[in-house]
Amino acid sequence: MIRKTFESEIQQVKDEVILLGSMVEHAIMGSVEALKKRDLVAAEKIIAEDKEINKKRFAIENQLMILIATQQPMAHDLRLLASTMEIISELERMGDYAKGIANINL
Repeated sequence: MIRKTFESEIQQVKDEVILLGSMVEHAIMGSVEALKKRDLVAAEKIIAEDKEINKKRFAIENQLMILIATQQPMAHDLRLLASTMEIISELERMGDYAKGIANINL
């Protein structure tokens, strides 16, 4: 029973990471398009959306820390959770790059 709950929580984290990746992809594509078109309104929107990317990253990180603390994962699961922590950090950094492109546009 406990293991099934853990597995469903891991799946939920994976889904959230995919959502974060989608948000970052949208931000990068949007910032490049805004730069090409010199669209200042779109650039400002990308900068505002970066706050949502940051919030999502910290929400996932919090969820991961709770899983580590409460479920006491074994080696394989712990590696998965640790690598997920690295992935969300890199995704958030990519979102910051999109914000940087939008700042250049402004």
